[in-house]
Amino acid sequence: MTGWARLRDFGRRLVFGALVTCAAVLGACGGGGGAQFASGGIVGTGDASIISVGTISAFGTGTIIVNGASFATGSATVRVNGEAATVAALRIGMVVTVQGGARQSDGSVVANTIDYRPEIQGIVGGVDSAAQLFTVLGQRVHTDRLTVFDGGTFATLLNQYVEVSGFRSSPGEMLATRVEIRPSVVAGAPLEVTGIVALLDPAAKTFYIGAQLVDYAQTPSAFVPPGLVNGAVARAKGTVIGAGDRLVATEIGLVASTLPAPESAQVEIEGLITHYAGLASFRVSGQTVDGRGATFEGGSAAALVDGVKVEVEGRLTQGVVVATRIEIEAEAATVVIDGLAEAVDVATGSVTVSGQRVTTTSGTQFEDRSTAALRDFGLAAIVVGDRLSISATNGAGGLVAKRIERLDRSTPPDSAPDASAEGLISGFVSVAEFYVGAQKVNASSATFFEGTSGNLANGRRVEVEGVLSGSVLLATKVTFKSEDDSTPTGSIEVEGTISSFASVSSFVVAGQKVDASSASFSGGTAGNLADGVRINVKGVLNGGVVIATSVEIESPSTATTIEVEGLISGFVSVANFTVSGQRIDASTATIKNGTAADLANGRDCTVQGTVVGGVLQATVVELEDAPELEGAKVEGTITNFVSTSNFKVAGRTVDASSASFAHGTAADLANGKEVKVEGSLVGIVLTASKVEFDD
Repeated sequence: MTGWARLRDFGRRLVFGALVTCAAVLGACGGGGGAQFASGGIVGTGDASIISVGTISAFGTGTIIVNGASFATGSATVRVNGEAATVAALRIGMVVTVQGGARQSDGSVVANTIDYRPEIQGIVGGVDSAAQLFTVLGQRVHTDRLTVFDGGTFATLLNQYVEVSGFRSSPGEMLATRVEIRPSVVAGAPLEVTGIVALLDPAAKTFYIGAQLVDYAQTPSAFVPPGLVNGAVARAKGTVIGAGDRLVATEIGLVASTLPAPESAQVEIEGLITHYAGLASFRVSGQTVDGRGATFEGGSAAALVDGVKVEVEGRLTQGVVVATRIEIEAEAATVVIDGLAEAVDVATGSVTVSGQRVTTTSGTQFEDRSTAALRDFGLAAIVVGDRLSISATNGAGGLVAKRIERLDRSTPPDSAPDASAEGLISGFVSVAEFYVGAQKVNASSATFFEGTSGNLANGRRVEVEGVLSGSVLLATKVTFKSEDDSTPTGSIEVEGTISSFASVSSFVVAGQKVDASSASFSGGTAGNLADGVRINVKGVLNGGVVIATSVEIESPSTATTIEVEGLISGFVSVANFTVSGQRIDASTATIKNGTAADLANGRDCTVQGTVVGGVLQATVVELEDAPELEGAKVEGTITNFVSTSNFKVAGRTVDASSASFAHGTAADLANGKEVKVEGSLVGIVLTASKVEFDD
């Protein structure tokens, strides 16, 4: 498989296939009035000796790293969403355009301008959990292990307002590099989508971007560019979704077809190949490239096809980047290591975790998600004993890190909730806004037990689990409790690492103020409380502070866990085979989508477990190429309804003809209905075993 297309689709990696390029017709995007924008933050003009378009992978002292190059930011003009901003507004995973000038003695380039603009801003309407993709404003947004989530997790996406940065591919499809989740949205929040114009109706003043209908009848003529035609790449902005799920546009802009750089400027550009017509003509992030004179890294010219992720260096000549170097970026990380750092070698650019030596590159993404939250986190900041989560590829020279995160030592897996609250609902406004005790809750993305979202009301007792985003608990699970439950009103449970520790009576856990002066302790004593210590607190909210009744000090986990993906090779027995260069012993593992007898060379699988003596002792082996994959799940709004056996949720075709139904019947299936569907994937169709309505 090639390119970013190797994504997990219902437990297996999804080959996106030959991508239809939105860049194929970018030449039609010029001319006329109206706002002019460009993809990935290309919004500026002006002279520069170098221009770089790509993802921010790390920060240094007074620098940002884009496409492996260091840019000094001290004198840079920064724009975010078209508005003046500071470097502090920039984040890991944002796709930016940097225009620079002089190179400094340390090798960095002085950045003159840094521009960032998201591809999408809107409400998530559907989530395909197994495939790790979601839908927003008619676009299918794919994620992978390098996608940065801020303000929540993939599990909390449904019905949340998000800002997405990334690379566009085919019409209505993109790969997200960063997803910012906002727990609450005020009326009039911007809605914005970029993509290829289709089905333009000048009389009705409508067109489509992907599956999103855009209505520009109310757009002032001064904000409608005359170059708006089918095939043009446009950015539609508005604040309202009108009848028929149409985006009521207040502004339409055309995406520029070339980089805002002078003739002969040096160019570095990252993105997905589209409209590949041969080595002499293809596009990367909408920019035409001529690769005939380029040298190649990470592969050869034969690997260039639509959907492959590349980094191109060259010179801009008459609107075309004449490439001198093309790096074919490795496929999505196939090895994930979670453990403690045993050795750090800055000179060789490597770190060792439980005997696994991993090499870093100039393009390795670094992010500090520990309590320290060091912005300019990098290899030099890692010390022995740090908890690291590393996403890597396994090449001829060993493991190469694509992303390194520093975590608190006892941070639970992403699937585990880090906060919970139990008590009576008050201040109910909607499923997205109510209180449990003094804790504000947004349950738009939650799964409900012993009831539905329609049962939420003031006075109902619930237990809520989820993730804290600021002061809001983004719920992943809501359980209705019986009315005679003796749990005191306003009780709350918070789990996380301590920060802002002042005393036993004043510290913060997962954003929640805590007073533990009267608490009982287990797993340690009050003397063990300090910044960075992970604890579980139970108590009662009083004036916004948890008055703790019990505090459990959790022992840090030191076991190294590894997950590898790929094809089985070197198969000798269930206890001896290899995946992605890692030796596996699956003799005691649970086998999903098959049995141990199905393990053989060439089978595609994902393996999870711990490393002992260099061998991955598998706990789970999931076959990804089985004809029927169990445990598939989608959530969201029904679209394209034809019949009980043919409709879509989150862009996934569903057959519910043999399903059981909760809170409704098959007769209730219709476009616009909110449902959760569980079942198995047969080919590309989700054969539902259960459909639950959530209206």
